[in-house]
Amino acid sequence: DFMKGLGMAGAGIGAVAASAPVFHDIDELIASDTAVQPRPWWVKERPIDDPTIEVDFGMMERHDRRDQGQSARVRAIYYGADRVLGAAALSAAELAERTASNYPGYTYRSRALAGSFKRVSQGTSPGWAETKDPAPVKTPEERGEPKWTGTPEEASRMLRAAMRAYGASLVGYTELTQEHRDHVIFSYEKGDSNNEKYIGTTIPVTAARPIVFENVPKAYETTEKLVIPNVPLWEIALSTQGSNELWRSAGTLLGGMANGNTFYNCANLHASTYNFLRYLGYLLIGTIGNDARYVGSEGGAAIMAGLGEASRQKLYTLTPEYGAPGRLYGVLTDLPLEPTHPIDAGIYRFCHSCQKCADSCPPQCISKEKEPSWDLPLTEGKETIYSVKGTKAFYNNLPLCRQYSNETSHGCRICWGECTFTVNRGALVHQIIKGTIANIPLFNTYFYKLGDAFGYGTDPEKAEAWWDLSLPTLGQDSTIVAADAGYGK
Repeated sequence: DFMKGLGMAGAGIGAVAASAPVFHDIDELIASDTAVQPRPWWVKERPIDDPTIEVDFGMMERHDRRDQGQSARVRAIYYGADRVLGAAALSAAELAERTASNYPGYTYRSRALAGSFKRVSQGTSPGWAETKDPAPVKTPEERGEPKWTGTPEEASRMLRAAMRAYGASLVGYTELTQEHRDHVIFSYEKGDSNNEKYIGTTIPVTAARPIVFENVPKAYETTEKLVIPNVPLWEIALSTQGSNELWRSAGTLLGGMANGNTFYNCANLHASTYNFLRYLGYLLIGTIGNDARYVGSEGGAAIMAGLGEASRQKLYTLTPEYGAPGRLYGVLTDLPLEPTHPIDAGIYRFCHSCQKCADSCPPQCISKEKEPSWDLPLTEGKETIYSVKGTKAFYNNLPLCRQYSNETSHGCRICWGECTFTVNRGALVHQIIKGTIANIPLFNTYFYKLGDAFGYGTDPEKAEAWWDLSLPTLGQDSTIVAADAGYGK
């Protein structure tokens, strides 16, 4: 009735009829891409290296992760060392004030829940090309048998099934071409640089190692460098699902733990995937869950592998199944895999006309431009060193985002819960709306307000209502990407 009131019901259903795939027999279905990873009918596949966000590798350079917006020394360039160093005091003061006033999401039970939520660490973080599991499985060589062999298609299905069992949500693959090696892989791990670009000598320096390619058979790390071997490699892009209801509590302690909810199992996921590939006779390079040692932009990997599309907010990649909630990771392997394709679900196109995340951002650090741009804007009148050229994107003030988050007691993340795509999935209307977005951009401006009409978005009171909800384990619906409730191929 709501759709009819807008005059859109016919268009949405018509889009379903016009665009839904038609299969004539079982063999045709199995041969289709939906048999590889079931996706909603309205998600269209694009050519390799051609996502909906425009990319120009000629403009792009390997990004120095010491120059990323989370860095304290980068933030000091734009906002001064005093503000950066004073963030913790502001956060503590807000926490004390909200605790004393019994603010929603800061009640006794909320403090207990958020304070007790810990990541599984297995004692230490994963290494660059290893697991800290004290007893990793034996390799085929150590067992006295040959390594596993099969087609890239078989390997892709096998690895996806294994990683889903270990806790991954969406899984896709890209081949690490020379263009990706020259332009996409990070040049340094996360840390801080102590060079002339940085001001505020009172900001402590966190050492960071360069990421280099060498003519060696296996990846390794030393105190001086992280090494990727010059052998054929594929990147595994993956996501871990989050809880919509926790994200909608953003701006409170429960919203603060929403981010942790998405990677609670990452140490186990990393160790299990490492051991699985090791047992087969192959490498895992990089880390799942420890963002200090990512091999490249996890959002970029997700876009190129077809997990999702770019967003106006830019820090998160929007997927057809989950929207904004969820975390992304990218690791490398020498197991030959069949690349998955970028997708077009109308999501990035929708972001051009929707700016709900920007409107809801407390420090106003998300772009409100009508169109994306190839040009990096200045930040506070200074050179923007934390973003990478080479994508036609909406560029945001990432140091301000991190600085504001550090100054609050809850870590903000409001834009995640406000995103138009952070919606529930039970009602048919959601599939009709998403199908309409994917096929008929004309109606995009209407859908900005639909979230409010359906009661979505963030609200501190939702942190208290959360306690009375009957939610799945971890608040996550793992059947979303399963065909036929998990029993289909």
